[in-house]
Amino acid sequence: MPINTNEIKKRGRPTTVGEETKTKIVAATLDVLLELGYEKTSLDQIASQASVAKKTIYRFSSGKDELIQLALRSWTDSFKSCFEKNAASLDEFVQQLEDGLVTIGEQVLSPKAVRLFRLLQSDFPGRDELIASYQQQGIQRGRKILQLWMVKHSDLHIIREQDYEILSNLLVAMVIAEPLRELALRQTPLIPIRDRAHSAVQLLLPSFSQTIP
Repeated sequence: MPINTNEIKKRGRPTTVGEETKTKIVAATLDVLLELGYEKTSLDQIASQASVAKKTIYRFSSGKDELIQLALRSWTDSFKSCFEKNAASLDEFVQQLEDGLVTIGEQVLSPKAVRLFRLLQSDFPGRDELIASYQQQGIQRGRKILQLWMVKHSDLHIIREQDYEILSNLLVAMVIAEPLRELALRQTPLIPIRDRAHSAVQLLLPSFSQTIP
């Protein structure tokens, strides 16, 4: 029986060879960056770490800076799915928000993310470019994902209309900033990420409620 290629395309696959190669190159970029620093990171080093030909890298990026942006973007991609589901009630919204903040925290406070944060505290050629990528693809994109999810629930009348750009910034700052500082100083965070996320959400709960206190 002949194979129906159209049917195969409709079904799709979890990953493709190209996606797997891209993921491997992106992971190798972070490994080399954290091991050698920004200045010494090169496409040759990345290709060697990823066990691919250098020309393969150009299928996915134009150079080192774009690869670093893809690597940082992959972090925010990892928790984007947490903010794609609509809550049906305020209680469900609160639980999803707390769970999402925990997922963000687990990514941003991971060993590699903390090592990158430490790297950014030092002085090196290319630091400004790396900080710009870190801000744009990491912090700013993460806040925007959270903000748009909250705005969507405001439009659905699950939560009250507010300035959710400010609230998303506040939530990320309360849940992430202090633990990141503590880890950067090689200290164990005093408050577990789940407890911190729960407290932050409860503190801002009156801002979400349709009933103004």
